[in-house]
Amino acid sequence: MASVCGGCLALQDAGVPIKCSIVGIAMGLVLDTEEFGGDGSPLILSDITGSEDASGDMDFKVAGNEHGVTAFQMDIKVSGITLPVMRKALLQAKDGRKHIIAELLKCSPPPSGTLSKFAPLIHIMKVKPEKVNLIIGSGGKKVKSIIEETGVDAIDTQEDGIVKITARDLSSLEKSKAIIANLTMVPTVGDIYRNCEIKTIAPYGVFVEIAPGREGLCHISELSSNWLAKAEDAFKVGDHVDVKLIEVNEKGQLRLSRRALLPDADPENANVRQPTGDSKDVASQETSGKDKIRTSKITSSPKNNSAESTLLPQKKFIRRSVSPAKDGLNINKDATEKSSSSVVSSLSSKGENSLVNGGANIGS
Repeated sequence: MASVCGGCLALQDAGVPIKCSIVGIAMGLVLDTEEFGGDGSPLILSDITGSEDASGDMDFKVAGNEHGVTAFQMDIKVSGITLPVMRKALLQAKDGRKHIIAELLKCSPPPSGTLSKFAPLIHIMKVKPEKVNLIIGSGGKKVKSIIEETGVDAIDTQEDGIVKITARDLSSLEKSKAIIANLTMVPTVGDIYRNCEIKTIAPYGVFVEIAPGREGLCHISELSSNWLAKAEDAFKVGDHVDVKLIEVNEKGQLRLSRRALLPDADPENANVRQPTGDSKDVASQETSGKDKIRTSKITSSPKNNSAESTLLPQKKFIRRSVSPAKDGLNINKDATEKSSSSVVSSLSSKGENSLVNGGANIGS
């Protein structure tokens, strides 16, 4: 029962708020008093020692305050205790508790008004049950890393979403609370996160920590307004950037964009997107290149076209197949006859092909 009294003093000294002081006392009993020179009536003892417990007939522990009992426990070595004996033992225990409480009030220094820095801290928070696995992580890796990083004693989770954090100081408790809150938060597309640290650089982009313990991928196509061959060319681990949340997939993974917060560096290339390696991107680039070629052809001056059509002779070719040996003769003959100014306007009688409007017969 001394531990009950000392525990109450320790709580008050640590600044733990309690409703009232609780003390305890152990009551003993000797039934056969004639054996010890008595008149035979039961003798009730207060605050018994170890020898009185071993030689007596009862060990009756009672805890509480001057108004009532909070707990009790009894060991007896006789066949039973009568109601008058029990009543007398309870009243005598009440007087003993009053005396002990009066002594507690004389303690110096008085109970502390603030919580001691050495007092253990326990914080209980509630998260969505489906978010508990995010706190635990694969094989418990995440919760272990939180404990190591913050210095808390333990983090216990339950399936209903109850999370209990035990710590020795307030700073580590608050840090672990912030990490768990960020892990279980529900981000909204369109949220902007400022001054976020780049944690990892990969060939396809960078991983940015938007909150303690919460990272998202910023693809290389979303890093800059201009084209980047490698993320390492412009960024390194430890750099701080501003990002915008543009997508949350079905697995809860975050897709971020830095480009969405930047003005376009080149207005002409404002609509040019960083290639992601997909077949769609390749096809779109080829299509855009063909469109540019068509546009340049169409936008040529109509006046120049009409002039060219007037100056150049209109040639009409009729294709035929010839043997290699004969074809060589025709080419030489054609080169000779091109210097002639005669114009042939009819086809040969043999049905062979001819060059009309400014050419000579071929293969005649």
